[in-house]
Amino acid sequence: MYNKSDKRRLYWIIEQYMLGKIDEPTFCDEFYYSYDLEVSNDTLSEIEKQVFSDLSNVSSRFSQYEEDHKLDAKAFSTVKELRQKIIETNEKLQEGVSK
Repeated sequence: MYNKSDKRRLYWIIEQYMLGKIDEPTFCDEFYYSYDLEVSNDTLSEIEKQVFSDLSNVSSRFSQYEEDHKLDAKAFSTVKELRQKIIETNEKLQEGVSK
């Protein structure tokens, strides 16, 4: 495991989610603690800045509670939206590494 200020932790959190080792609320908490609070933007590549920022926008609005979605569907991200954004982020990061 990596220190919360190490950008490799962001990759690790994505991997843990993709492997089914953590659930959505845990992913969102861990991503927030690392990306939003600890990782320095100076350590990120341009692609990382973009995809992690986009993922942060979705994960910060995540709610697992249907009642929230009934109140305002546009205000909250669903499990499906979060999962899709995590998959998309992982794919873009993999593409960036292979270039």
